[in-house]
Amino acid sequence: MARTKQTAPKSTGGPAPKKRLAPPAADDGAFRSPAVSYRPAKKKRKVVEDTAADPILLTLPVAIAVDPPPADANKWCTGCDDGGRMVPCDTCPRHLCGRCLEFPAAVDEPGHTFYCPKCWIQGNKAIPDWTADDEAEADANPAEAAHNATLLIRRAGPHVPYRGVFKAGKPLAPLHYKAPQTLRGRWPLSDTTRLVVLSLRLDGTPLYGDAAALVANHLLPYYCDAPFCFETLTFDLNDGIFAYDAAVDMLADRLTAYDPDKIIVFLTDHSTPDEGNLHMSKGGTASNEANIILPRLMPPKLQQVVRQARISLLVLQVCGALNVGPARDQVAQFVSVAGFQHAIGFTAPHFLPAAANTFLQDIAHHFFVTGHAKKFHHILATHYELGMHTDVVMYFPTREIHRYCWTHPIHRPYGHRPPLQCRACHALSCFELSVYTEREIVLKCAACKENGVKKPLEVAFEAPQHLQRIDGKKWVGGKKDNALEGVWYGQWLLKNRQGNGLPVYQS
Repeated sequence: MARTKQTAPKSTGGPAPKKRLAPPAADDGAFRSPAVSYRPAKKKRKVVEDTAADPILLTLPVAIAVDPPPADANKWCTGCDDGGRMVPCDTCPRHLCGRCLEFPAAVDEPGHTFYCPKCWIQGNKAIPDWTADDEAEADANPAEAAHNATLLIRRAGPHVPYRGVFKAGKPLAPLHYKAPQTLRGRWPLSDTTRLVVLSLRLDGTPLYGDAAALVANHLLPYYCDAPFCFETLTFDLNDGIFAYDAAVDMLADRLTAYDPDKIIVFLTDHSTPDEGNLHMSKGGTASNEANIILPRLMPPKLQQVVRQARISLLVLQVCGALNVGPARDQVAQFVSVAGFQHAIGFTAPHFLPAAANTFLQDIAHHFFVTGHAKKFHHILATHYELGMHTDVVMYFPTREIHRYCWTHPIHRPYGHRPPLQCRACHALSCFELSVYTEREIVLKCAACKENGVKKPLEVAFEAPQHLQRIDGKKWVGGKKDNALEGVWYGQWLLKNRQGNGLPVYQS
């Protein structure tokens, strides 16, 4: 008799009957989503293999903007990631320590200003211009002063000697930079302003490998004695709804008093595989639509905390049905109303939260510490294993939705999932490239002839109408590093017109 093994409970999805949600104990004008209308979905381009995925319309990604941190946000040296005696830059939140940069002894005296290497090579406009005579005076070289008798205007920039300390608007002698490049990049930020990591979990979801706790532990060393808050709430909106209402109300009061500068909210829940409705009780006994469950989990008082934060992110650790079709539009509406700057979801029908743990740690690190949020595609580029499991959906407060998919000519042609078994000869992992162009990929079974099939099975994939890599590179025919080999692509699912002539894509 074949042996079976009892596995861990599913973590992201499953069926649940739809059930009405009890109204709040006191109706205080809480958010109520209006009726949402949807455009009919475009017909999917036919391919030989059914991918059971959304239509893919690919374009370049939008810029992801995050406000800069205040001047006192940085607690670590941008050169060595360590502490010690540091000098703050006068134009940005970065600090440099005396081990990384040889400062003049008078740098702390009145009248002196310091400009960090990052501002210098970028030619920050706040750095005053100077003349060649000022340089000669700073270098105390009479011969050079005579040579530079004419007034030549100097400006900071990438090829200009680094004179990062000014006195009375004139540069002092060039500074000696001694630190090597850090692992986090060149002169990163260490934004340590008040942060909240909030985890909202459906009662009964496994606690092991919790992404919110992992992210909190990942960020905590950067804060040390700086303000940091990690909160967890479990919910059952069927049996314990009024207890949750009271708990989230008290939580909102605590967070309002805490006054966070940054907030990350993790939602760990199941969803129904057909409509993407969110489970509201453990055991799959009840569910309801996202535009009903989300405002109840995050009521107006909690939304106000989100809106007042400088940086905010919602992470939806829910299986893919929530982030496709009508449910996705409801999520986009809530993200806009609640005031989140960004929200991230995943499209895998059976999403495994652990597969995104390292990706979410990188996101939190870049968005909430180093301030590299505009380089989202750089983060994606290092997580191809996540791309083999799921696409990533980004929501914006303008109700725009952007989908990213990882593509590979064999493993994920144009973002679709190819078959792992030949339907003709039943061999496994037997497909190889037959046709490989910018507009078409054909996979052919390499085992059919060996197994007596006269005509090998072929599976064809056509390129979407809009196809560009998120790094902007184009197809190069006949080259290994072309536009379809193991890279991420951006995909518009919904783009609102804002007077810029951009088209509307709707899947």
